[in-house]
Amino acid sequence: MRGSQLVIRPFVEGQDETIWVSIANEYLGHFLGPDYVPRDQEAMEWLEKSPWYDPEGMFVAELDGKPIGVITAYVDERAGRWHGILSIELRLRYVGSEHERQMLLFGLESLRRRGVSYARTWVRDNMVERIRLLEAEGFRRVRIFSVMRMRLSELRRGIGECKRVQLRPMRLERDLGLLTFLLNEAFKGQFGFRPTTVEENRAWLSEPGKEIHVILAYWSRTPIGYIVLEISEKLVKAGRKVGEISSLGVLRPYRRLGVGTALVLEGLEWLRERGMEEAMLEVDEDNPTGAIRLYEKVGFKVAHRVFVYERPARS
Repeated sequence: MRGSQLVIRPFVEGQDETIWVSIANEYLGHFLGPDYVPRDQEAMEWLEKSPWYDPEGMFVAELDGKPIGVITAYVDERAGRWHGILSIELRLRYVGSEHERQMLLFGLESLRRRGVSYARTWVRDNMVERIRLLEAEGFRRVRIFSVMRMRLSELRRGIGECKRVQLRPMRLERDLGLLTFLLNEAFKGQFGFRPTTVEENRAWLSEPGKEIHVILAYWSRTPIGYIVLEISEKLVKAGRKVGEISSLGVLRPYRRLGVGTALVLEGLEWLRERGMEEAMLEVDEDNPTGAIRLYEKVGFKVAHRVFVYERPARS
């Protein structure tokens, strides 16, 4: 695809990883700020071996022969072709330019050619130029996620956590099937859900550069929930003592009993014991479980918002 000397070509494995990392770090590092975990060669190698690797949907945009952007038009074969995920990162000097628009349209066309009905993309609330472009090209906002934070020095107990629930650390290989079951049951029917697999969760929990800790919850001998905590080694080395709640789930019959509160408090205590000073998470504001109210009760406050936009892949 050409326009104003812009050429968009397929990603070449073994050649373009360094370019991909450099552009992603420049773009996301600017908009996500100190929370962004920089990508590196190891992260690219992990991605290329992961269940989510989709090289058919990866492209590099070049201007006069120099790479200025990367496009991911991801098609999840297990989820069917109703939605495709579109991601565009580019050198900051080209943000808001006609070249960004051409990359967006190319990504849409790539998804359409692969039989996808709708394109979905995420943007942080400070990506003003991208939001303006999406809305000009017919995307509509369909969901809002809150990025929340709290200081771990403010962690307190006695706020309604369940005393009956029993908590224990997950054993990776032995409990991987159990975690997969709990995750799928807890999130069934929620926005963007599709069943995850044991292989996907194994890859997720083995992502390089992260210390990941999972806690399982039991009601007597019945497993009923879990929480996943992450610490980025890169952020810690950069002086950012922040951990993340990356996933929390409680089975429907055991909600509103304080189980989620107990899991969150136990997880935050683990982060604090590991030397973290702050915790963060991302939550769907319209989550039917009322998760955002749980986090507010614990002490989290909204710091940013992430908007989900959609439009038909076909114009």
